[in-house]
Amino acid sequence: MRYSVQRLLDGAAKGDVILVVSDAGDRPLAYTVLEDGEHLDMLYCHPDHTGRGLGLALLGAAEDAARKLGSTRIFTEASELARPIFARAGYTLLARRNFTIPHSGSEIAIHNYAMEKRLR
Repeated sequence: MRYSVQRLLDGAAKGDVILVVSDAGDRPLAYTVLEDGEHLDMLYCHPDHTGRGLGLALLGAAEDAARKLGSTRIFTEASELARPIFARAGYTLLARRNFTIPHSGSEIAIHNYAMEKRLR
């Protein structure tokens, strides 16, 4: 799913926490969105900037924001690509979720991973 600027602004207006890592020129390199104080929707890092700890830094900031909002857990549906970073950050795998999405008049089988972390 692709995020538009308007979708992010609409989410922020309803209370979503948008966390962005940017470079010295204020260009975004990575971001995540914390919805309802405990759901992480999207964890994205530009491919040119992976492997530099930006994802882990964003997860830490999102967890801090969730704690400040009174949450005792944080959860996500991680992609195959994102699952290892969530695991490194201490998220527990709850289930693999298999489903289909419509595409060009047919359906494509995909999956993601329900994961959560208890916050202290």
